[in-house]
Amino acid sequence: MRPNVTLLAPGGSIEMAYAALLAGADAVYVGALGWSRRTAQYELPDGEIREICQLASGMGKEVRVALNTNFSPLEMGLFLEKVDRFAQWGVHGLILTDPGAMFMAKERYPMLRVHVSAGANALNIEDLRFYREIGVDMVVAPCNLTVEEIGEIKRYVDVGMEVFLHSNTCFTYLGKCLMSSYFRYQWKWDEEGKNHFWGSPNRGGYCHRICKARWMMENGERAHLRNDMFLAFSNLPYYLDAGVDCLKIQGREYSIDLISEIVSFYRSLLDELTKKGKEVDMAAYLAQLQEIAKKRDAQRNSRTYTVLQEVVEETPIAV
Repeated sequence: MRPNVTLLAPGGSIEMAYAALLAGADAVYVGALGWSRRTAQYELPDGEIREICQLASGMGKEVRVALNTNFSPLEMGLFLEKVDRFAQWGVHGLILTDPGAMFMAKERYPMLRVHVSAGANALNIEDLRFYREIGVDMVVAPCNLTVEEIGEIKRYVDVGMEVFLHSNTCFTYLGKCLMSSYFRYQWKWDEEGKNHFWGSPNRGGYCHRICKARWMMENGERAHLRNDMFLAFSNLPYYLDAGVDCLKIQGREYSIDLISEIVSFYRSLLDELTKKGKEVDMAAYLAQLQEIAKKRDAQRNSRTYTVLQEVVEETPIAV
């Protein structure tokens, strides 16, 4: 098994980031307020990001900041100001979607690692060659890339690959879905001059998880989501064999206790896989994951229901 794979965990708050690092994460990622693909509730103001950088530095660990919305021309100056601050505070990497932003950040701070967000949908070898040429260090693989496809990319492109262990699997191409815009369409400017488009996570708003509602099928049955947790788990040894560099746990919106438990689970599993390879008793770990999955699904389903109710009941649809 490939050693030294980074275990990356969410930091939806200072407390969550600290708990994840204590539980065994090598790094945490946080969202800059108004600049990442979450609501403000799970994003952090710059001052809190600075505190997390100090915490992580004291533990010998890393911080990555998501600024993975698409910027307007009027926002590029604000973006560069944030990059300057984050670089000075010791942030190790930026998760970005906009190619121009990637190029400028890397040109300004060559030692700052730049990650292509999953929202960029970098799906094939030529996509990744382009990103590598503009200085990108890591690419977050969209959830629909298979182990075989990731392995093929690693054979032909010298770029780091990051995959999701836990994620809210999109049924469309992440970053190109406009369904939320049909339910909530509103602009909001903040005091810094950043424009928030509530109808789209691509512009600083939120994905309202329209596709995850239990839609009624033509035959009268309800559609059910697949549980992506077990697909990622079953592929984990093969991800390592394929040369994956970073394993990412998604979930800034989950409880701190749940994130801590998930991180501890994968820390233990990864350490054993590194030592024993495919001799690890995956069935024993599967039993643990099934219990974690119950808690994760309860929190996710509750959140999804709440979000959909808010969208349907409180927000007029733009026409």
